[in-house]
Amino acid sequence: MKLSNCLLLLFFMPFGLLLAASPGHRMMIGYGEGLVELNEENSIVWHYQDPDIELVHDVWKLDNGNVLFSHRFGVREVNAAKQIVWDFKVPREKGKQEINACQPLEGGKVMILDCGNQKILEVDRAYKVTLSIDLPDGGQNPHTRYMQARKTSQGTYLISYREKAKILELNSSGDTVWQYQLEKTDRPFTAIRLENGNTLVPCITSNRMIEISPAGEITWELNNKDDLGFQIWYPVGAHVLKNGNMVVINSDYHHKKGTNNEVQAFEINREKDVIWTLKKSDLERDGKVPVVEGDTKMPSHHLLGIQVLGESFLLK
Repeated sequence: MKLSNCLLLLFFMPFGLLLAASPGHRMMIGYGEGLVELNEENSIVWHYQDPDIELVHDVWKLDNGNVLFSHRFGVREVNAAKQIVWDFKVPREKGKQEINACQPLEGGKVMILDCGNQKILEVDRAYKVTLSIDLPDGGQNPHTRYMQARKTSQGTYLISYREKAKILELNSSGDTVWQYQLEKTDRPFTAIRLENGNTLVPCITSNRMIEISPAGEITWELNNKDDLGFQIWYPVGAHVLKNGNMVVINSDYHHKKGTNNEVQAFEINREKDVIWTLKKSDLERDGKVPVVEGDTKMPSHHLLGIQVLGESFLLK
């Protein structure tokens, strides 16, 4: 093909296709059975698995290159050589214990969401609990009580109540300073306090993301009525970028036949233009093997938590 024809083809190519072909982001992603780091071309450059590890809801690559993450029965930090350098554990009692979130804090401390005991903990590197906050009851099942928790720049704590479909913001004394009751069909995965004071909430069972003002008004929403070119399945972990765009995990947990979940993560702007996608084929190109779901018998990659490297810790 002549160069002139190539230039004409590029000129008339739909803008969205050019965007989708642009480089993505360097990311850490936690999934049901481990961790992966991907480069801007969606290639896996680091992969961590351990038979003791499952259900990685939260992941953080630290300034020293180590990776801190939560899993069902604890919070662990490993170095690039995959050696354990810190390991907070709870008893391995499925149905009674579960850890669904962690967050690195100043001074090396770690915030931990203890779903089994219904507490927010702050723990130092000597495993001393320096702060413990009793959470309002989240229901009978530790797995469905809460999803993620975040300490805000104001020193408050945002808690996502899965079963009760609400967001609570608590102070360090455990008092509720703000709350939002979601629709009964919503199940929030996380709550991210934005720089404008609003709160971004991905809701897994209603297949939508909403932004809520302090007054309780929905100021922005993304759902399957929007023409994205793919289906929103389980919007879970999210990271808001400096430019205001959002990178969102579109998890295939509980994937069913007839659903389109090829897109495992995506970047979207406020105008709902899709900038970039991560697909199943990207993950499998580098050897990540899907797991066959026990209930649906469908192959799934189970992505959950995300960190876009080089972006603000406080916006994920």
